[in-house]
Order: sequence, then structure tokens, then C-alpha cells
Amino acid sequence: MPPASAEITLRTFIGGVGGYGGMAAAIHFKELIAMKIRGIFLDREKSTEKSVTIAVPLPEKVIIPMTQCKGQECTPVVKQGEWVFAGTKIGDGSRMAPIHSSVSGRVAEIRNMYDSWGNECSAVVIEADSEQKTAPSSIPSCTDRTSFIDAVRASGCITLDGTAQDTAALLEKAHDADTLIVNGTESQQYITNDLRCMMDNADDILSGIRLIMQYMGIQKTVIALSADFKDAVSAMEKLAQGNEGISVMPLRADHPNGAEPVLVNNVTGRQIHHGETAADQKVLVLDTSTVAFIGEYFRTGMPMIKRRITVDGDLVRTPCSVEIPIGMPISEVLAFADTNLEAAEKLIIGGLMNGRTITDPELPMCKGDNALLVFMKPIEAGKGRLRDGEDSTACIRCGRCVEACPMGLMPLKIEKAFDKKRLSDLKRLRPDICISCGNCSYVCPAKRDLTNKVIAAAGYLDRRERD
Repeated sequence: MPPASAEITLRTFIGGVGGYGGMAAAIHFKELIAMKIRGIFLDREKSTEKSVTIAVPLPEKVIIPMTQCKGQECTPVVKQGEWVFAGTKIGDGSRMAPIHSSVSGRVAEIRNMYDSWGNECSAVVIEADSEQKTAPSSIPSCTDRTSFIDAVRASGCITLDGTAQDTAALLEKAHDADTLIVNGTESQQYITNDLRCMMDNADDILSGIRLIMQYMGIQKTVIALSADFKDAVSAMEKLAQGNEGISVMPLRADHPNGAEPVLVNNVTGRQIHHGETAADQKVLVLDTSTVAFIGEYFRTGMPMIKRRITVDGDLVRTPCSVEIPIGMPISEVLAFADTNLEAAEKLIIGGLMNGRTITDPELPMCKGDNALLVFMKPIEAGKGRLRDGEDSTACIRCGRCVEACPMGLMPLKIEKAFDKKRLSDLKRLRPDICISCGNCSYVCPAKRDLTNKVIAAAGYLDRRERD
């Protein structure tokens, strides 16, 4: 076990934060390689851990925004009145993941809307028929890395862990990767999509891993998951048996053990520095659900038109894991789970630690949306960072936010520098490397919303540096 000084040095080395100095980082570099980045333990609330995934009945209509992938907006390629099948391409763009209809039916309209991120975009509204006819499809044929990546792009595949990244773009960046990490950690409360995927879709996970290793030239795969997912650990160890190059690594069940900089460090010992991604360290990181989809796509030829989500919260009478068509209105998903929306005060897409609150239950579910959580009242300490902002008090300088930050940041100092718009201090304190894990807000006894303040500081620093 490295000495306490090495832990301080790790924070300095990764975060680039002043206070301990770069010399110390150089002195203890060898110790850093062997160290694990630790987070905090959450009350996991995995009430759907044992739930069988249920396919919801088809809705009368779907609303499919053309902003399904982070940083991309497709252009509709269908017209009002046109009939489409499930799997018909309805949106496309240059070198982008295309968008496909999740139902068969008639294109009722193409209109502008605001998606659940608050971005204005166009959307295709499709009135579903009851037949759910599928578009003609064929199993992709690949001969090399380029054709494999093109096939993944044609499937409309984006990452299903809530980050909504273009999977084909990640594969292109990781062209020289030597290690694949299949991320099944799922450290946030409530969400069990990857857990259920490991239990229910092991064959597709294995198929996806083999395809990625074959065409990307990767020799080593590590399936990383939280050690307290005991049934999933057993299922993945059984999957890895007899498959050369595939291993399973149970990790401490702390948060954010699945964040890319933390995961890559703890699995491979390689550090992701500022401005880098896992690909710069020759590592490809994909969540289990995305890997399973790749395996399924190369088995069926059906593009990404549905996904598994978790529905939970104190107003959800039947917490469940459900499979929904992309574009299904949130209100209908919640109705299926017998949710009391009238009493709802918090409706969240994603996890408690870094999800987003919405106010319109008629918004549609997108490819990147991995959970719906509904609560009647703010969560108390120990349940997450969803608290009433009016209860926050002055900072008591306890230092818990600093201790909890996996990137070694000082949220209290960042907050102060941002409030006073001290640009030189922000440059030194590095809010730009925050991974938005929510740990600082979670542990703050003063109930201060430090995460959003650090994110705002990073945005301010970026704007000032570009001016």
C-alpha cells in the first residue's frame, strides 16, 4: 500500500492542481502507477437488480429527435405522409450515426422541438400501426477495421451508458488500442441496465467482444464490474472461461468507478491526462449494453431502434427494467410502471449523481437515456445529491469535497474563485478536468450544489480562454 503522501501526489499529478507541486508528482511517479483512484460509497438502491426486462406495449406514436447523439444533429430523410418500417432510416448526416424509425407507421409530421437537453432540433413524428413490420435487413459483412467501423456507424449505434457518444467515432479514435475495457460498473443509484445486460445477454456480449477484438486488432479484453454484483461476476467469469484474451476484474463498488479516467487507471494503471481520452492511452472503453448491441446487430442486422432503461423512484409503484422503442413519450413509459406523476416534484433522466431534471413528461426517450427516476420530495443525505437548494448553508470548510473528488480538485476553492471571477485562480484550480461525478455535492454537509458550480466555472474558463 503506497504511503499517504503518494495519494496526495496522485491528486496533484492527475488534477494538475497547485498546492503540492509538480516535483512531488515526479518523485512518486512509480507509486502512482500502482495506485487505485478511490471514490465514495453510495446507497445503491438497486431495487430492479432481479427484474426481468419487459418489453412495453407499442405507443400510438413516437417522437424521434434528430439529436440522438452527443454533439450531432442529423437531417430528416423522410417526408410527411411517408410510410416507414421499424428500422427504416429517417435521419442521416455526413460521418454520423444515422437514426432509424423504431416503429412501422406513417410520418405524421416533421417539426421543431426542444429535446430533453434543452437543444432546439427537428423531430420526426411517426404514428405507429399495430403491425410493427420491420424493414428489410441484412447481416453486415466485414473484411477489415474500416468496414467494421462503417457497419457499426450504419447501425446507428451510440453508447448506451448515458453519455450518448458516437460509437463508430470512438472506434476510429482507438485505431491502435491494445486493450478493450467492457464497462459494467454502473456505480450510480437505481440504474441496473448493464447489470441486467450481463445477466440476460451474455452471449451477445461475448459476440460483441470477439468482433471488436477481431476487427480492431485488440489482444486483451477486461470486463470490469462492481464486485457487489455477485451474480453478474459469476456470469461474466463463466463467459470468459475458455476465451483467450478475455478476463474479468471485479472492482470496488464505489462511485465513480466507471468514469473513464478512473476506470482506465484502476484497470490498466495508465493515466489519462488533461486533454486526453482513453484512446490516447491505447484503451477502448465501451459499456456492456453497447458491446451487446454490436453482437446483436451482427447477428440480426437490425439497427438501434430500442433500448433497455430502468424506471424507479419513490413514486414508481412498480420499479422495473423495460425495453422501449426510441422516441416513446416519457409519460407512457411511466404509466406502464404505474407512476404517480401528479405528486412528482422531481423527474430525472439518468442517475441521481449526474442526471438531468426535466419538467415536461411528454418529451420522448432518446437512445442515450438510460433511466427514468421519479421522486415526491428531495432526497435526504445519503441518497444522492438531489436536495432542496434553499436548505444550503455557508461552507464550513470541512474539506470533504476535496477528499471525495477522484480528480483531486478543490471544489470549495473553485466555487469561490468562480463567484469572484478570478481567472488566474481558476486556471490554477483546473475546473476543466471535472468529470461531473457529483461526489462533491453528495458529501457536502452544507448541501451546496458544488458540482454544477464547478461545471459552470469550467464553462466560464473555456469562454475566457477562447476570447
